Amino acid sequence: MKIMRWSVLMCLLASIVITAYAAAAPAASSTKASGSGAFSEKYWNTLISDAKKEGTVVIYNTAWVPQVRISLAQAFKEKYGINLEFSPFARGAELLAKVNTEQRAGLYLADVFGAGAGTIVASMKPAGLLGEIEPLLIHPEVIDGKYWRGGKFPFLDKDKNAVGMIASVQRNIIYNTSLVKKGEINTYKDLLKPQFKGKITVNDPRVSGSGKEVFLHLALNLWNMDETKAYLVQLIKQQEAVIERDNRQHVEGVSRGKYAIGLGPDPDALASYLKMGAPVEAVLIKEGVFVSQAAGCIAIPTKLVHPNATKLFLNWLLSKEGQTVFATSFGNPSLRSDVSSTQFNPTFLLQPQEKVFLASEASILFTNDITKATKEIIEEVYK
Repeated sequence: MKIMRWSVLMCLLASIVITAYAAAAPAASSTKASGSGAFSEKYWNTLISDAKKEGTVVIYNTAWVPQVRISLAQAFKEKYGINLEFSPFARGAELLAKVNTEQRAGLYLADVFGAGAGTIVASMKPAGLLGEIEPLLIHPEVIDGKYWRGGKFPFLDKDKNAVGMIASVQRNIIYNTSLVKKGEINTYKDLLKPQFKGKITVNDPRVSGSGKEVFLHLALNLWNMDETKAYLVQLIKQQEAVIERDNRQHVEGVSRGKYAIGLGPDPDALASYLKMGAPVEAVLIKEGVFVSQAAGCIAIPTKLVHPNATKLFLNWLLSKEGQTVFATSFGNPSLRSDVSSTQFNPTFLLQPQEKVFLASEASILFTNDITKATKEIIEEVYK
């Protein structure tokens, strides 16, 4: 009898312990803070409510022209009643200095950074100024790769601290249609043909811009540094190519027939001359096309002033609706595949058959090497 009572007591104690342990243990269905698994309509509605109480998102940005800022502010205000406050900076270096000074003083005044990939990944990230943006991206229609070109969400860096939104297609070779026949040029090496000697202008690769991006693309994606350096030497010495630093003059030289071919045209300058009906066309290069995110990149600081409003803004901005507003006002197609691009010049739209090389953290950090190499070559040739 005593043995039976003891057995019952032990079973009762075991049951109590197991129940207590189960209550304390985390649920098996728990999910990460980011990702579609954590998303629900109830959570989304709560986020909207909390964001409205904060009422504001502060955005430090470079190269987001007034039309971009006005369009975003109006659309977000109309949808959620939340203000977007922009602090524009002329250059990435100014933005870097401002944020660096503030954070060292313990001040966190911005919620979002909007700038070029170089500023965000090559300058702000190494300085420790960026927070983790991935946990804030929660809406399934944002984080699912099927909505983005290439089938992958467009993080800029391996740590997923920054996002690139824009597809700025680099048409690296242009020609005057009166001087060059369509089909004469299909690859970069075609510029070395004897008939093009003295007829080529190269956008200066020693400074930031599309000229530098040509040689970065060649060295990192298509060839290697040695072959790229040899190519530049051939262009200058063998083909007597002329280096031009002014973006507009570079394209204008081709459009007026001063040169037959331009390597590394600035997209904005090219778009301007195409709009005027200049006799210029871009080559769909056989090796593939380099696509940068231009100034259409975003990141966040290590601490947020308005965390809920910022989370809501980021998920809206990266949605089909937000990207339609941003891309249209920015003037370049979105990397979202479901955002219409019919309003843009066909020259700058990706073609189905084209192989695409998207700018990455590796290419961004490779910029200084290209600058140094091209500078040494050009100075050596012209000394």
